[in-house]
Amino acid sequence: MTMLLQCENLVLGYPAKANASGIVAPFSFELGEGEVVALLGENGCGKSTFLKTLCAQLQPVSGTVSLCGRPLNSAKGSAWSARERAKLVTLVRMSGISCDRMTVREFVSLGRMPYAGLFDGRSEEDERIIDEAIALLELENFANRWVNELSDGERSRVYLAQAVAQQVKVLLLDEPNAFLDIPRSRKLFTLLQKLADERKMGILVSTHSVEYAEKYSDRMVVIVDKQVRVAKTENARAEGLLDWTED
Repeated sequence: MTMLLQCENLVLGYPAKANASGIVAPFSFELGEGEVVALLGENGCGKSTFLKTLCAQLQPVSGTVSLCGRPLNSAKGSAWSARERAKLVTLVRMSGISCDRMTVREFVSLGRMPYAGLFDGRSEEDERIIDEAIALLELENFANRWVNELSDGERSRVYLAQAVAQQVKVLLLDEPNAFLDIPRSRKLFTLLQKLADERKMGILVSTHSVEYAEKYSDRMVVIVDKQVRVAKTENARAEGLLDWTED
């Protein structure tokens, strides 16, 4: 399996703060192509901080992150330009996104920005990829609707469609099923499996849904008591990674 993300002795936190210390103990982690990994833990344990660190939105307190074999976060900065990085990794969040007066299609099309020149319009290939992303998330009937007029669940599908149009290798998702009903949640996780399998993406998805994590992920990363533990999904319960859910 080709490794897309590699973390070595990573300490998560906010290094810009004075006397910064990590919010979890040092840990190492790898994300390979073609796998779905579930990220679990209680609110405030550091899941979102971890995801932001993996896409260079935050710097780690210490340790290193490599993206496709080149440094993403280091004392000397990133080996990737912002445009190069945007072709490889993206973080899909379900809140705090500004999309006023944008249609669904306009918002999804922003996923093609890393591939365009300064004065280039969208190519026929771009339009095809946008159409494909909209269809994949079953948004055809919403394409000309304003994003800010959609329900929370509908908007979450729009955010994911933009990431699909971006054609990244590493897809990070922060609680993508938070606003979805049960049928849509199942479709979402089935889609993530499909993207990993057919497009060889590496997918790390934060969720509070242990049931979906057990059914749809290949491995689990659990943050509990400031420790990060990793196991194959089939072994997670036996190895005690989910004991915290039974307290």
